[in-house]
Amino acid sequence: MADPRMRSAAKRRGVEITSLSRPIKASDFREFDLILAMDEQNKEDILNAFNVWKARGNFPPDADKKVKLMCSYCKKHNDKVVPDPYYGGAQGFEKVLDLLEDACESLLDSITAEN
Repeated sequence: MADPRMRSAAKRRGVEITSLSRPIKASDFREFDLILAMDEQNKEDILNAFNVWKARGNFPPDADKKVKLMCSYCKKHNDKVVPDPYYGGAQGFEKVLDLLEDACESLLDSITAEN
């Protein structure tokens, strides 16, 4: 589960976080159109895992292009990555939520524009 401080900050914004995290799987590259990474290290780790899996599996030719940085969708913020909030106090969690709300709004706009 998400950190209790993140769940609390999100709840104050009317968002209840109930999902659980899990490691990425090879099948994610076949099942999802988009895989979002929070920072450069996260993106590199995802792509490294993909490079191991692609030698053993059948993937779409552009499967690695599905991996994008979450902040690449931000319109109101210039941040390139979502920072780790766990050592920055309450403001760190608020900053992350600001970035995620911005990115998700823009992501939704791009998805609806495609369809």
